[in-house]
Amino acid sequence: MSARAPLIRVDPHACRGCWRCVHLCPTRAIRTTHGFAEVIAEKCIGCGLCVPGCRNGAFVVRNDGATVDSLLASDRPVVALLATEFVAALHPMAPEAVEGALLESGFYAVESTLLGAEVVAMEYEVRHAANTGVPVIRSTCPVVNEWVRRRYPSLVGALAPIVPPYIAQAAIIKALYPPGTAVVYVSPCYARKDEALSPEFAGVVDVAIGFDELKRAIGRMDRAAHPCVARSPHRERRPEPLQEVSLTDGYPRSTLVAHPLLDPAVKVVRGLAELDALLTAIVAGEAAPAIIDALNCEGCIDGPTVDPGMSLFAKRNLEAADSHRRARTAVSSRAIARSLPPIELRRSFEPAPVDVHEPPEATLREILHEAGFVTDADLLDCRACGYETCFEQAAAVFRGDSTWEVCFPLQRRKLTEEVAQLQESATLDALTGLWNRRMLSDRLRDECARHDRYGGPLCLLMLDLDGFKSVNDDHGHLCGDAVLAAVADLLRLTLRATDLPCRYGGDEFAIILPATAKTDAFAVAEKVRGEVAHLLVDAQRGGCAREIAVRASIGVAAAGVGTQPLELLEAADRALYQAKAMGRNQVRLAPG
Repeated sequence: MSARAPLIRVDPHACRGCWRCVHLCPTRAIRTTHGFAEVIAEKCIGCGLCVPGCRNGAFVVRNDGATVDSLLASDRPVVALLATEFVAALHPMAPEAVEGALLESGFYAVESTLLGAEVVAMEYEVRHAANTGVPVIRSTCPVVNEWVRRRYPSLVGALAPIVPPYIAQAAIIKALYPPGTAVVYVSPCYARKDEALSPEFAGVVDVAIGFDELKRAIGRMDRAAHPCVARSPHRERRPEPLQEVSLTDGYPRSTLVAHPLLDPAVKVVRGLAELDALLTAIVAGEAAPAIIDALNCEGCIDGPTVDPGMSLFAKRNLEAADSHRRARTAVSSRAIARSLPPIELRRSFEPAPVDVHEPPEATLREILHEAGFVTDADLLDCRACGYETCFEQAAAVFRGDSTWEVCFPLQRRKLTEEVAQLQESATLDALTGLWNRRMLSDRLRDECARHDRYGGPLCLLMLDLDGFKSVNDDHGHLCGDAVLAAVADLLRLTLRATDLPCRYGGDEFAIILPATAKTDAFAVAEKVRGEVAHLLVDAQRGGCAREIAVRASIGVAAAGVGTQPLELLEAADRALYQAKAMGRNQVRLAPG
């Protein structure tokens, strides 16, 4: 027999990396290390919260429709076994229309799980009446069962060893219908698609599909080929057994009626968070209920395949309306049960703890430190990653189940730092750390505008290193870079804090001197030229073969009335080239 496909998988092309699924999954069964979500099969318990929770439909539930088609194409009688929630799940189709469509599509008969629920509830009555002193956890919900088996293996013995109602009903069908009859169970729950085919129930249910699968299949039917659908409002439905013993999914109403709402002997929990809190308290000795009525959903009518777009209240209204209008048999369920052939109502559970390797605290702290969480004060435990604490997230990173990409505070901090770096790189020269040519243009424009509006002197120096090409040719570009960096350091030390040195390009530097007259600017230029002339670049810096002596030529230009930035640049540049033409290592003033 070929292995079944995973119950839930992810279409990587549909995943947008929002990681909402990580927050929704109660078992941490979502891996996020490849840029898209992946289901960790050994951790998944089939609760299905990720499926409707993904806005992009990236989570896909296994479609078992091909198996149904194969059964219908065979010579075997095939019975459709509908969970009682089908009235709400397949709305707005009338129940008669649903049954008619299924019969016309080739099903031998259509049954519901109501009688199975009654039989199972009677078995629970016996179990609860025994009062053995050991808690009895309701076991009709496969999600609850898997939660206990994997996370609380010490409490597996408390799971009621009773089959779920649909298994009891399928066994009744197999006993009463012709030999070889196949059963297709239509479930409100994804998890039952796998549970129904477990080795323990082998041969009882042939395949389980969700109401969503059935709804899509009925939607594809050619209504003209199924005249019974059109006349379904007039189709007679068989009387249904009295539901006098069971409540939701085969739980005995007598148990809950016999105990006051606040009776500590009985705990009713809905949802895995509530269940987990209760089981934790039991293990810690803080609670000791005799009976635990546990379901993952607010009753199976709130299951993931029962029209998740409809409110729970609307679904219950639909069920109540159908219950009032459908005929009921006058025969007691208990009397019917006594006339049924014997079926197996017992089952067993084995612990199946998930082996999750927990690294030592020192390893976790090292992982946190590498991510930027240096001290305990840096730990936020904000749960934005989907984990309760930063240590849990670090453990998931260690196991390869998660990455720091899902830590939104960390990513926000990194983004802020990267934006700052980008802004800095947009204004600073990477080699020298001085303002770059773009920043020179912006600042020179601002200074010229200020000079034009308020007056006051403004000068610009253009500096070029003499013979710099030979430095690169004789000593290499790394040595040339060291010379440029050394000149930049000198300018920062020599100039005022209000002066603006920039690397203009190559070995050219520009220096904006706000509030500086032409004579003072010439003096500044001479000072800079002299300092450069005394500069010796260390042989160790940049791998130079020896100490490098540096010289500079400088042009000075002063802004006049209405001087534009480009005009000031060109004037200083002409003065610079005049200095170079007249022998270099000197300062020249632009006319004006």
